[in-house]
Amino acid sequence: MNAYIRILSLLPPYKVQFVMAFLCMVGFAVSNGAMAYLIGPVMKFLFSGGGGEVNLVPFGLLTIPRDKMMLAIPFAIILVAASKGASSYGQSYFMAYVGQGVVRDLRKKLYAHILDQPLGFFSDTSTGVLTSRITHDVNMIQTSTAEAVTQVLKQSLTIIVLGAVVVSLDWQLALAAGIALPLSVYPMQKLGKRMKKVSTQGQITMGAMTALLHEAIAGIRIVKAFSMEGYESDRFRKENEDYTRNQIKTAKVRHLSSPIMETIGAVAFAVTIWYAAYRISQGTLEPEAFISFFAAVIMLYQPIKALNGVNLNIQQGLAAAARVFEIIDRPGEKSGEEGLQAGAPGSIEFRGVGFRYGAEWVLKGIDLRVRRGEVLAIVGSSGAGKSTFVNLVPRFYDVDEGAILMDGRDIRELSLKSLRSMVAIVSQQVILFNDTVKRNIAYGVERSDEEITAAAKAANAHDFITRLPQGYDTVIGDSGLKLSGGERQRVSIARAILKDAPVLILDEATSALDTESEMEVQKALTNLISGRTTFVIAHRLSTVRGADRIVVLSGGSIKETGRHEDLLSSGGEYSRLYSMQFES
Repeated sequence: MNAYIRILSLLPPYKVQFVMAFLCMVGFAVSNGAMAYLIGPVMKFLFSGGGGEVNLVPFGLLTIPRDKMMLAIPFAIILVAASKGASSYGQSYFMAYVGQGVVRDLRKKLYAHILDQPLGFFSDTSTGVLTSRITHDVNMIQTSTAEAVTQVLKQSLTIIVLGAVVVSLDWQLALAAGIALPLSVYPMQKLGKRMKKVSTQGQITMGAMTALLHEAIAGIRIVKAFSMEGYESDRFRKENEDYTRNQIKTAKVRHLSSPIMETIGAVAFAVTIWYAAYRISQGTLEPEAFISFFAAVIMLYQPIKALNGVNLNIQQGLAAAARVFEIIDRPGEKSGEEGLQAGAPGSIEFRGVGFRYGAEWVLKGIDLRVRRGEVLAIVGSSGAGKSTFVNLVPRFYDVDEGAILMDGRDIRELSLKSLRSMVAIVSQQVILFNDTVKRNIAYGVERSDEEITAAAKAANAHDFITRLPQGYDTVIGDSGLKLSGGERQRVSIARAILKDAPVLILDEATSALDTESEMEVQKALTNLISGRTTFVIAHRLSTVRGADRIVVLSGGSIKETGRHEDLLSSGGEYSRLYSMQFES
């Protein structure tokens, strides 16, 4: 119920459309009841002779002389049918509007909350699983909002109106017809629980299948290079078969409900017919009255059976809602607007900084002060904590011990938005989007063509961009696959230049490039570094010889600091790493 109440809490923005839909549902229920009631007067008019009047409304509220029934009955049937059709269309349209609006709002909220998660969340959760939550699970929730609410209200109102008609015709027969209703409660509950269980498992399998699909397509070059198409197909086949088996279980539960409800209905019909035959034989029930009653009862059992199907849809929606709210309830990063505003830092200080993944300390006892405009190189063996070190500056992770200070102020007191506006990053793994070169450089910020071109020129990217088919308007494909490695890196440098942040992080920015591309990128980096406080991570020590200071990390702590020549002559850890790289 808690999950369902949370779903329904998304309805208020659409209360006007919901009220209109409800009024249409009332119209549909009344029209349905009127159609059932009209059968009795029609039968009486057609098969009984003599004069007198015919009741077109229960309790004799509207009687029509027999000589006018020839026109009144066809007119009444057409009027009721038109009213029923119009109200059915109205409630379907308005509830579809409500349902799509709720799904849109929920998907927007879920996506924004996912983006608000700390970096560690994305390390623990696959892209495919998140994609499945945003698409498949959110769509399933629609069945427990617009569609389910529509059916519950529509069928409940229909049951109320038809029930009133049935009681008005003969309350004793109504009791006989309703004797089987309590029998339907237990199977509805059992089937609902079973549906929720198999639906949850199906959504988990769909997430795993989406994750495999994403991995295979994103890594298609590796798949083909190792001729692993068959291996990937086999992995997908297994998940696909699991999902198919789950869907068969879902169909089994869903389609089992119909024969159960049909059987219960047959019991009610049998009791009703037996009692009606007895009453007719005793002369206490007219045949035409029973025909009208019987038609109303048949129409009454249809919405009752439909409510059982609605219950199964609700259980599927609630299973999806549990997975969606599981993410929404996760604490995200603090709002980007909360906290003090950051300015261009005069200094950045690491004071007793420690950080750990789980129980393992990655950094411990880091004390370091970086001056404005200084180029600081961080070197060390793999696993020494270099990337973690720089990831603490924009607060991709928060320190577990100590503090990082900008001009003496703890960066945790600053708003994330303003802090990260002070930092630009160029990494070995270039992230570009399936968009134009121009939009990749500007990335979400309105910039003039002159500014974008100037940034591209400073990144030594303008010449190759102008040679592209549509120049700056060329779409470069997923992750920039239409560009070479060096070209992608220069576009990312142009993006960093345009951001014009006072703090720069270069994370192995040239390690994956050939010599010629590296020379072009190094020229661009020279323009980018100028006047900025720069953290440079490098495995190739030849690229950091010009740094103002070099920090050597080992085992999560600082072993040495100094310039290239001083560290090389000291014979310490840096000298050892340098010798290993250049001994040949």
